[in-house]
Amino acid sequence: MFQRLGRFAAKYRIPIIVGWVALAIILTLVAPGLEEVSTAKQEDFLPANAPFVRAAEIQERVFPEQSAASASMVIVDAGPGGEVHDPDVLAFLSGLESWLNSDDAPANIIVAAGPVTMPELADKLISPNNRIALVGVQLSTITDARATVEAVDAIDQWLQRNTPDGIDVYQSGEAALNAQSEEASFQTMDRTLLITLALVIVALLAIYRSPVSPLIPLFAVTLALIVTIGVLGLLADAGVVSVISQMNAILVVVMYGAGTDYNLFLISRFREEMADTEKEEATKRTVRLVGETISSSAGTVFVGFMSLCFAEMGLFKSAGPMLAIGIVVSLLTGLTLVPALLATLGNWAFWPSKARHRSSGRLYGFTSKLASSRPLLTILVIVAVMAPLSVYGLTRDLNYDMLSELPADIPSVQGYYLLQEHMGAGVLFPLNVTLTDRRPELMAEEIARLTDELYALEGVVDVRGLNPPLGYEDEQFKRLLGVDHQLELLLGMWATPPEGQPVDPEQAAAAMEGMKRYLNALAERFPEIAQDTNLLTAQGILDSGLMGMAARQEELLAALSGLVGRFQAIDAAYLLPPTGEGELFAALGPVFHEYVAADGVSYRLEVVLADPVGESGMDVVGRVRNILKGYKGDGDAVVSGATVIYADIRDIMSRDKIRAFGFIMGGIFLVLLLMLRSAVAPTYLIATVLLSFTCTLGITNLFFDKVMGVERLSWILPLFMFVFLVALGIDYSIFLFGRIKEEVGHYGIQEGVHVAVAATGAIISSAGIILAGTFAGMMAGEVQFLKQLGFAVSVGVLIDTFVVRTILDPALAALFGRWTWWPGGVPKATESRGVTPTSESPSRA
Repeated sequence: MFQRLGRFAAKYRIPIIVGWVALAIILTLVAPGLEEVSTAKQEDFLPANAPFVRAAEIQERVFPEQSAASASMVIVDAGPGGEVHDPDVLAFLSGLESWLNSDDAPANIIVAAGPVTMPELADKLISPNNRIALVGVQLSTITDARATVEAVDAIDQWLQRNTPDGIDVYQSGEAALNAQSEEASFQTMDRTLLITLALVIVALLAIYRSPVSPLIPLFAVTLALIVTIGVLGLLADAGVVSVISQMNAILVVVMYGAGTDYNLFLISRFREEMADTEKEEATKRTVRLVGETISSSAGTVFVGFMSLCFAEMGLFKSAGPMLAIGIVVSLLTGLTLVPALLATLGNWAFWPSKARHRSSGRLYGFTSKLASSRPLLTILVIVAVMAPLSVYGLTRDLNYDMLSELPADIPSVQGYYLLQEHMGAGVLFPLNVTLTDRRPELMAEEIARLTDELYALEGVVDVRGLNPPLGYEDEQFKRLLGVDHQLELLLGMWATPPEGQPVDPEQAAAAMEGMKRYLNALAERFPEIAQDTNLLTAQGILDSGLMGMAARQEELLAALSGLVGRFQAIDAAYLLPPTGEGELFAALGPVFHEYVAADGVSYRLEVVLADPVGESGMDVVGRVRNILKGYKGDGDAVVSGATVIYADIRDIMSRDKIRAFGFIMGGIFLVLLLMLRSAVAPTYLIATVLLSFTCTLGITNLFFDKVMGVERLSWILPLFMFVFLVALGIDYSIFLFGRIKEEVGHYGIQEGVHVAVAATGAIISSAGIILAGTFAGMMAGEVQFLKQLGFAVSVGVLIDTFVVRTILDPALAALFGRWTWWPGGVPKATESRGVTPTSESPSRA
C-alpha cells in the first residue's frame, strides 16, 4: 500500500500540492472560526446523566422565572476610606443601574438590580463596612452564547467610559468569568502559535543546516492546521463535535509537534535514499519504508485520543475527536503533501548541503553499545533514579480550585477575590436547593427544618428562602413561617395603623375577612388550639363586623397576643402565610413567589458557601446531598449551582482516569501488537511509558511547588499528560522498534539493537527536541493548566527521548533477546541498510 502511495505522490506531485493549498483556502473562506463555535462553560464538561444536569433541569422547569440562562455581577469598590453612600458613588450606581435597565443596554439583559433600584435589599447588596456594592445582571442568553460574551463586553465598555476616579469597578460572576476565560484561552493559543513556530524554525535550522528543509514541514503542518481548524469549525457548527476553547492551544501544539516529527522522519529517510537514487525513486522508497512507521505512530496517537471518547466528562469526550482529527490530517499531509514536495525539490530540499547517508555519531554509538552489552545494569540504574520521583508524583494531591486556572490579573478574578475579602464570594455562586411535590400542609414546617439543617453545615455562611428571605441572621423576617412571628406582624399592623390616613372601609372589610380566613386556617392546621379561648375570642370579635371589631379592638389585640404565647409553646408551629390578592399577607407575595413555585407544592432555598470554587465548597455539596436524601419522599430533592458542577467534575474525574487509562493502554497495546507481531515487546514498552509518566509527574510537582509556588497541580493535568506522553511518546518506540525490526535480521539481536539505536538516535533526539519545544511554548500562556501541561509534556518527552527510548527500551530489547519477538519470531532480513554504526562522524538527521 505504501509503495503505491509513494508512487502516486511522486507522479502527481503538482496536483497534490495545489489540491492541499486549494482545500485550505476554501475551508478558510467557508468554515466558521473556532472562536465562534468554542465553549468554556464548566457545565459542558459534564455528561448528560450527571446529578447537576438533572438538578438544573428540575429547577428550570419548576422555577423558570428564577432560572436566568446566565448572570453577571458588577462589583463597585468605593476604595479605602470611601463609602457606598458617598454622593459620587451613589450617582455612579444610579447611572449604572439606569443604563442596565434601559433600551440602550444589550437586549439580552432581563433585569439588573442594585442598591439604588432595590433599596429593600440594600443590606444584602452592600458590604458590612459600606465599601462594596453589588449590581446583579440577569441575561436571557446562555453563558457561552455570542450574545452573552458581547453583553459582558458592552458592560465593560460602559464601565470604562463612565467610572469616575477613585472608584474601582469589576465585572465577575458566571458570564464574565466564562467570557474572560475564553479570551485568555485564545490569547494563549495565539502566543503559543508564535512561540511554537519560532522554536520549530530554530530547531529545524539547527538539524538540517539548510534554509530550505525547515520550510517543508512548516508549510505542510501549517496547511494541515488550517484544514483541521476549518473541518472542526464545520463539524462543530453542524453539532457533530464540540470544541472546548481550552483545547485550541493544545491542538496547535500537538499538530506542530507530532506533524513536524512525522515530516522529520520522512525527510531524514528521503535524504538517505537520495544519496543512492533519483528523487522519484527516493520518494517511493521513503514512503514505502517510513510510511508504515509513521502511520503506526499516528495510529497510537489516534487511538489514545479517541479513547477519551469513553470518558464520562464532556471535556475529554470533546477533546478526543478534536485532537484525533488533527492527527489524521497531519498524517495525510505527511503521506501525500510532504512526499510531493520532496519529489518536486529533490536535492534542493537540502541546499546548500547535499543528500547523504546518516551516520551514528559518538553519543549514540556509545549509548547503543551500553544498552546492548550491559542491559540489566543499565535498566537497574535508570529505574533506581526514576522510581523515587514516580512515587512522589503519585502521592501528591491535586487542585480542584477552578478559579486558580485563570490569570490572577483579569478583572473577573480580581473582583471575585475583592468580594471574598469584604462580603464573602458565596453570593456570586449560591447553591440552589429545589424540592418538588411536597405535602402542602407540612411544607412550612419542612422548609424551616431544612433551612436549619443546611445552615448548621460546616462551610455554609447563609441560607435564604421563605423562612429567612433576607438571610438566616435577619431579625425582622428570620422566622416568617413561624405562626407566632406571623401573629406578631399582624399585631404590629393592627395596633399601629398608618398615621394621617383615613381608614378605607373596603380595605378594612377585606383585612377583616382575610384575618378570619387566616384564623380558620390555624384552627384547621393545629386542632389542639381550635378551642383555645383567645382564638375563639378573636373569631367572635371578627364575626361581629367592622363596628363590633372597632369597639373591641383592645380585646382583639389582647386575644392575638395570647395566641402568640400559645404558639410559642408549640413545637414546629409553622404555616405558609396566605399571600394571594386580597389576603392578609399579600404584601409578601413577591417574596413568596421567589421561593415557592407556582404549583404551590415545590419550593427552593439558596445556600451561600464560604468557598464556592474550592474543594471545601465541593465537600459541602456532598453533605447537602446527604441531607436531601431524607427529603426525597414522593418528589425530588436536588441541588444545583456552579459549585455543584465543580463537585460533579471532581467525582466523575476519579472514575474517568481509571476508564481512560485502561482504554488508552489497551488500544496502544493492540497497535503495537499488530505492528511488531509480538506480545512481549508491547508489554515492556507500555511499562516504560508508565514509568516515564509517573516520573514526569513527580518532577512537575517538584518544579511547580518549589520554583513556581504552586502547591498542587491542576486536577485536569494527569489525564491529559498521560494521553500525550503515552500516545506521543510511544511514537519514538515505534520508530525505534521499526528500525530494530529491520536490523536484527541482518546483524542478530544484540548487534541489531546497537545498529538501530545508533542509526535512529539522532533523528529521535531531534524529533523529541522539536516536540518538547512546541509544548514548552504553552508555558508562556495565561491559563495555569496549560502552563503545567506544557512543562510536564516537555520534560516527559525529553526523558522519553534521551533516556527511555534510546537507552532503557533498547536495554530491555537486548535483555529479553529472542523473547522480545514472541510469539511472532525474530524478524528475517529484508534488504541492506544504508548506515554505518561504527562511524564516529557527527550525526545529522
